[in-house]
Amino acid sequence: MVLAVVLAALLFCFVFFKRHIGIAFLAMVAGLAVYDHFGALFAETIHTWVPTVDVTLTQQILYALFVAVIPLLLYFRAGKSGLFGLLRIAEAVVFAATLTVLLSDLLVYYFSFDTLAAEITQWLDGAHGYMMVAGVILAYVDIFFYRSV
Repeated sequence: MVLAVVLAALLFCFVFFKRHIGIAFLAMVAGLAVYDHFGALFAETIHTWVPTVDVTLTQQILYALFVAVIPLLLYFRAGKSGLFGLLRIAEAVVFAATLTVLLSDLLVYYFSFDTLAAEITQWLDGAHGYMMVAGVILAYVDIFFYRSV
């Protein structure tokens, strides 16, 4: 249920606000790469500076910050999208689904998933690579069609 609520909320935001998604999607990909390469090191450094902070909690906060919070802030600060029609909706669906898949491990840690949500997450994990490629392509198209007002 939590997975469906997160996916629906993200999809609603991306379709309703009609913002420029390209930069936010690329920021999400960059945040994922930075976290994969340096997240554990950042968390250990923070734990060294402040020994009372739990390393696992620090890793989760850094992951959420790099992968979701900063890209969403960029999304809400962006101008109106240059894409229109089905292409904009497809980009919103891909971004919402990819972000939901990336946050699913974090969501599982804090919320219990029912069997349907677990099956959906497993299926989306299998399609994760294709969603990333489609999202990057759509992000580049969105950036090329971006019109500043």
